[in-house]
Amino acid sequence: MDMAFQALGIKREEVYIANIVKCRPPGNRNPEEDECEACMNYLRNQVILVKPKIIVLLRKCSIKTYFRQRIWNNTI
Repeated sequence: MDMAFQALGIKREEVYIANIVKCRPPGNRNPEEDECEACMNYLRNQVILVKPKIIVLLRKCSIKTYFRQRIWNNTI
């Protein structure tokens, strides 16, 4: 990520990175929907405190949880 920011001319100090889950699930597997949902209040509070101008969602857990709809098929 740091190299991508640098290539775009963005200073790392200008970026706040947060994760929807606050601990990795066993075996480093992708978090399940209920695990993502369990951490949402903490994440909401982070966003309120940081007051970002832009939020970028990465990976399907974040996107699915944010939009609360199933837009992914089994191949993604």
